[in-house]
Amino acid sequence: MKFDEAPTNPTDLTSMRARWMSEIAHAMFSDLADVAAGVECWPEFTPVNSPETGLIMVHGRMGGLGDPFPLGECTVTRCIVQDNQGYMGLAYVLGDNLAHAEIAAKLDALLQHPERQSSLWDQVIVPLMILRTTRETQIKQENQHSRVQFFTMETMRS
Repeated sequence: MKFDEAPTNPTDLTSMRARWMSEIAHAMFSDLADVAAGVECWPEFTPVNSPETGLIMVHGRMGGLGDPFPLGECTVTRCIVQDNQGYMGLAYVLGDNLAHAEIAAKLDALLQHPERQSSLWDQVIVPLMILRTTRETQIKQENQHSRVQFFTMETMRS
């Protein structure tokens, strides 16, 4: 998806921000560091909240449909930065990698600059999307080899 395909409606821009924040947070740190290294003209950033690690409670649902129950705790790192033009970047990433959260927050702030959104979308977000979908496809293919199909009388009748 190209950034230019998104309308200029603020609601749609909010959904685009959610999309790029999701791609950045789901990216592997090595991939994120590689694409961030290719970004030119980084502004000065002031940490609002330096990267810090904490725990969140993860909830699940039995069968995906039941009542929520506490599944366990998960380590999360968050960071908030502000650039010299006043844009604030926010990031929450799974795990305890402080550098991942900091780069993600800086990219979020940078992607909010209207004059740089389109080029950064193509330079940062699209490659991250491609890497993520490729990795997911590869994992699905690897898991397919170990798939066990159970046959019952009910499924054999259809």
